Amino acid sequence: MRRGPPQRPGAGRRDSPAAGLELDAGPRGPGSYRRAGPGALMATAQPRPSPPTRPRGLGLILSDGNCAGVAPPTGSPARGWACPRAPLATAQAGSAQARWRRPDPVTPAVLTAMAAARALGLSRLAAASAPLSGRLRPHPPRGRTPLPRAALHGSAPRPAARVALVLSGCGVYDGTEIHEASAILVHLSRGGAEVQIFAPDVPQMHVIDHTKGQPSESETRNVLTESARIARGKIADLATLSAANHDAAIFPGGFGAAKNLSTFAVDGKDCRVNRDVERVLKEFHAARKPVGLCCIAPVLAAKVLRGVEVTVGHEQEEGGKWPYAGTAEAIKALGAKHCVKGVAEAHVDLKNKVVTTPAFMCETALHHIYDGIGAMVKKVLELTGK
Repeated sequence: MRRGPPQRPGAGRRDSPAAGLELDAGPRGPGSYRRAGPGALMATAQPRPSPPTRPRGLGLILSDGNCAGVAPPTGSPARGWACPRAPLATAQAGSAQARWRRPDPVTPAVLTAMAAARALGLSRLAAASAPLSGRLRPHPPRGRTPLPRAALHGSAPRPAARVALVLSGCGVYDGTEIHEASAILVHLSRGGAEVQIFAPDVPQMHVIDHTKGQPSESETRNVLTESARIARGKIADLATLSAANHDAAIFPGGFGAAKNLSTFAVDGKDCRVNRDVERVLKEFHAARKPVGLCCIAPVLAAKVLRGVEVTVGHEQEEGGKWPYAGTAEAIKALGAKHCVKGVAEAHVDLKNKVVTTPAFMCETALHHIYDGIGAMVKKVLELTGK
């Protein structure tokens, strides 16, 4: 139902002040009424015109009637610009009070404008990144030469160091110290090295029952077969190891180094070293390629490489902290130089490119052993130059 417009909102009206009149900014013509609810009439006002040359922005309507996060479009007159969501004026008790209603759904015209702006932004982004895209194309246009990888990374990738890990069985008392071998593998992996594992195909000196610390008289085991447990089956005979195919070699400790790779556990300074172990040490030394050894394994280098500098930790037991301190005197008797180092340290003989660390020659927490082995591996990889 339509009626003529009143002289002012709320004056000369039959509607109750509690119901009120609402001034709408919708498309109805000026001076028209419609019911907004029981006992209320809706008056529609002429919409406020937007700036003629610029579209309105989108704003956030707050509960207090303000439009947040929106500024007038650049170049638009500030006084003539208003929030695109028009307020509804509610006349109550003869006075108009502004309230805000839920924003209208986005119109097709707004969606079209947003799509056009998005397309324009994407086209500009594509134009700005065109030179980079040209470098990344797998098949460059005819007449163009593809740029090397160094153009993207700043420097060419360095090849991984190839490291040979030589084991002596599986188990601290008759083979490789497993924690040391695992720590070496972890640090080599973190350093990006390629690792190949080797062990001599020979019988163990004896087999130790690790629950009792006593030999199992009736049992025999093979060093290569036992070492394969640590290598997860990926292992080769030490006889096939050549320094020409690797950049470094590392020997973990464990009594296997003194029982299976040599006879040091029995003969001391008069020990003999396994033939392939001696050959490998001499090949890497002659090729100026680094060798790392930890725990008791430095005695191998001391026996084969005359005058080499190594460490097995401290030279005094210090109340049981260094229970194998006497090994230092045996190393000196072999003609090598012993250097005192802490468990978390590594000694580097730059002249011979031999790196050693005490590891389990010290009675200490496992993480200190791990840190010392990490220092040894780091220096070995640095000496490879890769």
